[in-house]
Amino acid sequence: MELEEQPKGFQVFEINPQIVAKGKKTTELVRTDLIRANVQVVSEGGETNLHAHTGMDAIWVVLQGEATFYGKGDVVVGKLKKHQSILIPRPTPYWFESSGDEPLVILHVMAYQPGAAVKRIDYTPRKELPREMVEGKFFGPEPNNP
Repeated sequence: MELEEQPKGFQVFEINPQIVAKGKKTTELVRTDLIRANVQVVSEGGETNLHAHTGMDAIWVVLQGEATFYGKGDVVVGKLKKHQSILIPRPTPYWFESSGDEPLVILHVMAYQPGAAVKRIDYTPRKELPREMVEGKFFGPEPNNP
């Protein structure tokens, strides 16, 4: 990506995480005091536990694969395919898993409530996540290596 000089404060970033064969990997993309974005790659065994966040709303956008989001009682609240999204307002309990045939690549954008305490509330135990990376395989363009 060719860039011209940018005014102070702008941040340009690429979304090209390494693919995982098993488990989950999170890569932070950008952050300010009000907003943060990361990308997660989720494969078999990478599902989250039922949890919620205080002081933080979140949007999840599927870039590759499929995701199934669940609420309390394992009620399905969304089955998302590529380019579909879900908004999860604070402090709504949820969990999700990769539910397609290829690794899930999902963008996570979080907005923080000014002055609020941001805490994660776990309703079920966090899962131990074994992780196996796919050597040399990335989502999107080849990473820029200076």
